Amino acid sequence: MRARAFLMLLMGGLGAAGAGAAACSSSDTPEDPTEAGAETSTPPKEAGQDQTSPPPTDAGTAKEGGNCTKVKGPCDLVLQDCQPGQECVVTRPAGGSFTTTCRAVGASQQLPIGRACCPGATNPCLPGLTCVGDDCVDGSAPTARCAPACCPGDDTSCGKSDPEGIAGACDITLFSNSEELHNTCTYKERCKPLRLEPCKPGQACIVEDKVGTSSCVSSNGLPEGAPCGFLNDCADGMMCFGPADGGAKCRLLCLTPNAATPFDAGALEGGPGRGGCPAGETCNIGLSPQQFPAWLSICRFTDGG
Repeated sequence: MRARAFLMLLMGGLGAAGAGAAACSSSDTPEDPTEAGAETSTPPKEAGQDQTSPPPTDAGTAKEGGNCTKVKGPCDLVLQDCQPGQECVVTRPAGGSFTTTCRAVGASQQLPIGRACCPGATNPCLPGLTCVGDDCVDGSAPTARCAPACCPGDDTSCGKSDPEGIAGACDITLFSNSEELHNTCTYKERCKPLRLEPCKPGQACIVEDKVGTSSCVSSNGLPEGAPCGFLNDCADGMMCFGPADGGAKCRLLCLTPNAATPFDAGALEGGPGRGGCPAGETCNIGLSPQQFPAWLSICRFTDGG
């Protein structure tokens, strides 16, 4: 079975994402900027994430939650309530629907919660964890992480990454094709937008809230103006913005003119993606103040496109 992970950002006025920006979402949806007068963002997904192993979940950590996953069966993915030496995983019998089952733990399952890993046919993570993230590329460090299943809005089962101590957040939904499986945790490295503190190659610095909290997530690398459906579809220095009913595009981020910043704006280079805009574009205010800081804007063509 192959599973795909979609990153959710839980921001004011923005529903949590899944396939089609729906699964495991809150009841909120992005405002339509044609009505509110402000651009809003589309939910992001974890770019390029495929898994060949069934998505097991976290064991060995006491949890009070449970009974919150889309896929249910004889065991609970969050509670990990199988017998010793087994873990609760998602399976799909031939011709049947997804269910949970207790599976014997493999000898290869050694990596702790939050540890960097390489997704593959053999699960490298400790019982109850799954390797969530991008496939490993020859010569580059792994960016996937061993993560447990979790209940939306409850980060208690996520713990902290080993060895960095990054606190996990329950903001990923695992899918197989278009079928939702369960939520799981991410362990995101922090960054500063406008390339003040950039992310690793293949990632984008995503602004998460109105105080400017930002983190690195995998990026699909789409160029400016490209149609997009998730916040991190776009290359670093951009995010996906547009009406809630479609038509979103990759937009360059820029520094709002004359805005007060929590950093030294003089450190910015002023070029495209580094605080300024390309020729023929201006840095227009237009982002939702409920979602983003006042010093952050997007570049627009002078004709308004």
